[in-house]
Amino acid sequence: MNYWAQFGASTVSGLAPTFIQFRTTAGGTLAPPSVSEPGSFGMYMFAYNAATQIAFVLDGATSGLAFADRYVTGVLDPFDNFGTTLVAIGNTAIALGVTNVAIGISNIALGVSSIAQGIAGASLIGTTASSFGTNSVDPTTVFGFLKRALETREGNETYVKTTGILDVYSRGSSQLLAEKTITDSTSTTTKT
Repeated sequence: MNYWAQFGASTVSGLAPTFIQFRTTAGGTLAPPSVSEPGSFGMYMFAYNAATQIAFVLDGATSGLAFADRYVTGVLDPFDNFGTTLVAIGNTAIALGVTNVAIGISNIALGVSSIAQGIAGASLIGTTASSFGTNSVDPTTVFGFLKRALETREGNETYVKTTGILDVYSRGSSQLLAEKTITDSTSTTTKT
């Protein structure tokens, strides 16, 4: 994911910005990415795919900037890929993804610290290729959970009366999704 930063209200070209803080929410330090100035127009870019929230302070690294313009702070979030991931959903969602990108670009005018907040939520949505899991691993994305519901609803089930074991499989009976034990008493039937 690409991020952009600007130092001061007007663009200042030729800086050599560096990260002086690049930390997880638990306070751990991470190796920051490099920063470049594509096109020499005073906007600086770095690329990073955050697996957890990361707070940063970017220093313009020059005495030519006023103290108030020298530092840019912000937050990187795993949800920043939201617009990119939505493109994979289909034509209807592409418009939503483009709209969210425009929101992110509009937030650049509000200040660089708003950039990371402008493009919201991707990795938890997933794609049509997301896994629906197994009997021991749950899906990790919204797409995965939706696929799991479809597989469970349209899949096969096997019940062995002698053991009371009910196995729930995906469509085509290829993947075990759940195993339950059914017990009967004189008044109730329980599935656990």
